[in-house]
Amino acid sequence: MSTLPTRRDAAPSLAAYLRDNAHAFTRAQLLGGWSRHQLDVSLSMRTVVRLLPDVYASADHVHNAVVKGDALNLWAPRGLVTGRLALHLYSSELPTPITAHLVVPHGDRMDAPPGIRVHQTGPLGQSCAPQAVRCTTPERALLDAWRYAVPRDRRDLLYEALWSRVCTWRQLRREAARAPRVAGRRDLERVLGWFAGGATSPLEVRAQYETFADARFRDFEWQVDLGLGSRRATADMLHRRAMLVVELDGERYHSSRKDLIDDRNRDVDLAAAGYLTVRLGWDDVVRRPQWCRERLLSIIAARLERHGRS
Repeated sequence: MSTLPTRRDAAPSLAAYLRDNAHAFTRAQLLGGWSRHQLDVSLSMRTVVRLLPDVYASADHVHNAVVKGDALNLWAPRGLVTGRLALHLYSSELPTPITAHLVVPHGDRMDAPPGIRVHQTGPLGQSCAPQAVRCTTPERALLDAWRYAVPRDRRDLLYEALWSRVCTWRQLRREAARAPRVAGRRDLERVLGWFAGGATSPLEVRAQYETFADARFRDFEWQVDLGLGSRRATADMLHRRAMLVVELDGERYHSSRKDLIDDRNRDVDLAAAGYLTVRLGWDDVVRRPQWCRERLLSIIAARLERHGRS
């Protein structure tokens, strides 16, 4: 939450103060440190903008997600930011949405301006404060994002949020089980069932049930334990006849130096046992699935021909 501007000498003007402080402020807060005339002049010059009724910020920060969340907290002090804006506050790599969603207790009727959706709900439950903005918990924010999204966008936002690790699929499943109504519940339960069936990451789910779901890839086994001399390894995807191992996730899930060294050592052990390892990352599987399919089919055909297998 924003704090009172107590030092007028910290900046030469109100506009400069707000430019240096990426937060939202109420009119009362600003008039506690600056004159009404200074605020009116800044508004007329458009260096300060009115984000919401009685809530202001620097024009330089109108697209700042923290400032948006801050403004919503000031405008609706009993409400919580949720949905995709909350997800972005939990993980900045997730996109900033055009529309912000806010949940408020039943009876809090608010005239929401364009770009804001207010949802009256029952008890708001537990809250968190990513980047000092009061939000629903990560799993509630993700469930709400699913609810409010158009159906064609739901899976993508779900996979991306789980991939960024804002919460786990188990936390989301528990949250969904507590909710009396969830738009698209059947499809959500289907996707969560894939995780419950043994998938270890959102990328593996996308690979198994979307990118490599057709009959040409039916010979692949998933999450297979392999004995490599004195050690064992688990292959994300295995084509036994072609002796081909496909590893998913890449640097997002194997980012430490130790993880990378372990991955390289395992690749060497697999090669010594006759396996070729192919590594595919999120951008490969999600952004260019046809390329992934063509490459794997070509590799399989070449290895089967080389080893005289069919």
